[in-house]
Amino acid sequence: MVRYIDLTLPIEEGMPFWPGDSGPEFREVKNLEQDGYAVQAICFSNHIGTHLDAPSHVVKGGMTLDRIPLETLIGKAVLIDFSDKGKKDRITRKDLQAHGDMIREGTRVLIRTSWDSHYGSSFFFYDFPCLTLEAAQDLAERGIALLGMDTPSPSPIDDPKQGIHKTLLGAGIVLLECLANLHSLRGNECELIVLPPL
Repeated sequence: MVRYIDLTLPIEEGMPFWPGDSGPEFREVKNLEQDGYAVQAICFSNHIGTHLDAPSHVVKGGMTLDRIPLETLIGKAVLIDFSDKGKKDRITRKDLQAHGDMIREGTRVLIRTSWDSHYGSSFFFYDFPCLTLEAAQDLAERGIALLGMDTPSPSPIDDPKQGIHKTLLGAGIVLLECLANLHSLRGNECELIVLPPL
């Protein structure tokens, strides 16, 4: 029996969003009473809720979201459990090397920290566990295709030079941020289907 698990955070009014970004706006354009049909306009940052970072996010001339091959976004993924990591902890190269046999060229890697359980808290966007630069370099050297995390970012919020993002995205690794419910996955492998709105 196939089980489908939604790994996305909801996009709704009042949801928290990355510091400095604007929140989602919902506006009624047409309504049933006056127009005979309902239409709503939705405006939000492309970094709200569960989202993809394409290389063009920080790499000049990098691949844009609409050019990411579906083969990158659909297929087997490996799940690595770092749920023992807490506030402001770092996932190191050594941590990743303990799972080295799972992380190969072209792999889609999902990292579970269980940080999504803090979604909506005042510290969700500030104190999350993330990668060290050396860990990002290790993933880039291994040539993975996609990195998904249940945190807002693989980089700490105070990484002004965006070294971790630039290392990963510069290597062509697509980032899938703010995942949810990774704890619901059984085992360390799953089929991943990521269909961004275009």
